[in-house]
Amino acid sequence: MSDNPYESPSTHNNVPSTGWLVWKLPLIVLSSFVVMIPWPLLGIALSYRMFDQPDEAVLLFGGVTALFVVPIMLVASLSEAVFSAIILAAWCSALLFPPILMSRRHPSRQAIASLLVIQTAFSFAQAAMGILMILGKDC
Repeated sequence: MSDNPYESPSTHNNVPSTGWLVWKLPLIVLSSFVVMIPWPLLGIALSYRMFDQPDEAVLLFGGVTALFVVPIMLVASLSEAVFSAIILAAWCSALLFPPILMSRRHPSRQAIASLLVIQTAFSFAQAAMGILMILGKDC
């Protein structure tokens, strides 16, 4: 405890211990994966008959991201493999970076729950936009 009478006693508890990083961080990342993966997989299951190529499944992991990547792809003439890699990198970043950034402090249960809700909403939006893109190409 510090000699400062105005210092909050909880300020020393905000720095995570190595035990927290070893056990809780992987659980948060696993929880993030569990809440993010169902939407693209459900989209693939519902729309696989509409695919012209299996590569179109990547749109369900990054439909919103594709809106920003397609103009760059057209100007820079990027290959489809690079397009897929960018979309999957964005999805994996949304999966990994928030829990890692939260590991700098002890997140509350409410903060973890909020993170999981935001991640599932992000994944749902990506998959929904991917479905709309797949439906749009058939029109």
